[in-house]
Amino acid sequence: MIATDRSVVIFGFGGLARELWGWIRNSKDDVLRARLAAFVVDGVPLSDSYDAIPVLSRERAAELGAVEYLLAIADPAARRRLSAELDGLGWTARQYIHESTMLGINLSIGRGTMIFPRCSISSDTIIGDHVLVNGGTSIGHDCVVGSYAALLGGISVNGNVTVGESALIGAGAIIHPGKKIGNGATVGMGSVVFRDIAPGKTVYGNPAKSLE
Repeated sequence: MIATDRSVVIFGFGGLARELWGWIRNSKDDVLRARLAAFVVDGVPLSDSYDAIPVLSRERAAELGAVEYLLAIADPAARRRLSAELDGLGWTARQYIHESTMLGINLSIGRGTMIFPRCSISSDTIIGDHVLVNGGTSIGHDCVVGSYAALLGGISVNGNVTVGESALIGAGAIIHPGKKIGNGATVGMGSVVFRDIAPGKTVYGNPAKSLE
């Protein structure tokens, strides 16, 4: 990513956004910490500030000009919608990879993707745009993770797995090697996936089975 001097905002003010600020605040990245200008929300903010960082409505944030944004929203559909809206304002999606992340080689990681603490991304893996990889997640070699997917923490994605666009994988899930999670599919918390999951399906359990 090309370095700029533009301000950075965190879009969102839920638990994920406040966690993200905590990691930025306590990291070694002095530049990002210094450039963080505000939390931004839709509607009227419920608080004026958090840890001395202003909380602004989207309308007020327009006064900051063309900013870079970190989209701290977990829901894949909301991430897709909001990223398109913010891009339309002339804002730029910023990639965030926590300094504790272990990275392999020959990786492709898209714009706006966020990888939180204690994750590992193995070699020859492709991660799309605006993907959320929450803390303690492991993604094996030769995987493909589609844009807007959300991996909600402590997940083990083994080698040669494909995770479709806008899929959501709950915390603690295990995806066995070579399996395919379809676009928009949901894997419940703690589930163990031994078979491919069709697009749009919701599965849960060990072994993971459809809830329909």
